[in-house]
Amino acid sequence: MSTVTTDGSNTSDAVVYSLEGKTLKLNTAEDVKQYVDEIIATKGLTEIRLSGNTFGVEAGRAIAHALKDQHSLRIASLSDMFTGRLRNEIPLVLEALAEALEDKVNLVELDLSDNAFGPAGAEPLQRLLINNRNIQVLRLNNNGLGIEGARLVAEALVTAAEKNKAEERKPALRVVVAGRNRMESKGIQHLCKAFEAHGESLREIRMPQNSIRPEGIQVLMEALAACKNLEHLDLQDNTFTDVGSRSLAKVLPTWEKLRILHVGDCLLSASGSLAVLKALTPGHLNLERLHLAFNEMDSEGAGYVAGMLLNKKNLVAIELNGNAFDPEGDAVRDIKRVLLGHGHEEALDELDEMEWEEEEEEEEAEEEEEEKVPSEAEGDDEVSRLTATLSEKLKV
Repeated sequence: MSTVTTDGSNTSDAVVYSLEGKTLKLNTAEDVKQYVDEIIATKGLTEIRLSGNTFGVEAGRAIAHALKDQHSLRIASLSDMFTGRLRNEIPLVLEALAEALEDKVNLVELDLSDNAFGPAGAEPLQRLLINNRNIQVLRLNNNGLGIEGARLVAEALVTAAEKNKAEERKPALRVVVAGRNRMESKGIQHLCKAFEAHGESLREIRMPQNSIRPEGIQVLMEALAACKNLEHLDLQDNTFTDVGSRSLAKVLPTWEKLRILHVGDCLLSASGSLAVLKALTPGHLNLERLHLAFNEMDSEGAGYVAGMLLNKKNLVAIELNGNAFDPEGDAVRDIKRVLLGHGHEEALDELDEMEWEEEEEEEEAEEEEEEKVPSEAEGDDEVSRLTATLSEKLKV
């Protein structure tokens, strides 16, 4: 059985039609007749959920036709719809869906994730992105876009922005999720043009696991400098090295509203991690989550974390696991003290996979201890002490 629900909200009811997660294999128009009739009969439909089923060409076209007169539609959840389908079938269904959705002025969220349509599927998607310029949330995660698919999506988004400008309309796009698409540096360079075109409206960009190399990260950061209102950036499991890290550090001060930064498992390098930490230190008071795990951060970098956190009172999660510093050293104790002072003592993740060489660190610690001069602030409140001692250290 299908599911139709209503959900009261502020001024109107949300009407949801869902086949989500039913693992139906629907091939023909007859297979979906019941669902088509129910969709057509649902008045004021605001959300359609078809994820977790598999639609053949005839079935997909029938569903698309049923959506044509649903002009109240706001959310289309169309992920994971083509398991086991031939590659040449999927674009035909996407063409029908694009035609059905292109005139829906209330449509603000489109999710086509986990559909392996590649560049062939990106072609019909172009039509939708160009003609329907009201979409705010675009989810294209794990679609196998590759370089060519990224180019097609980028071209459509740039064209949409140009049309908006010609009509004196502001861009609507706020969220882009495009992880696991094998876009590589060349694909990202195409997508950068779209980010620049929609820079005023973009708030969230998530592109993990895309095989982006340092040269691609550099170009990406230059483009994201146009996104002054960025709040959430996720680039985990791409490759930065020192080059990409310094590009990130350079643009970080422009994102004053940043809440979430996820650059874990990005090989920032010791010097790159340090550059990022220094760039985060003065501002970013809204930061809530910071992911820096598995980035080769050494003891010097770890020593800057506590100072960086002093003004981050909203931070509820920080990941530093898998780096190259002592998990029980002074730097970690200082980090925990600052977090405790902010009331977020549980914010630091486990440090159980550190790449720390104990003997070498102990020798360095002994040398530092011999040169250490007793602090006049000893015995004072720990957070106040850190503020005093680390402020000079951070003036770089």
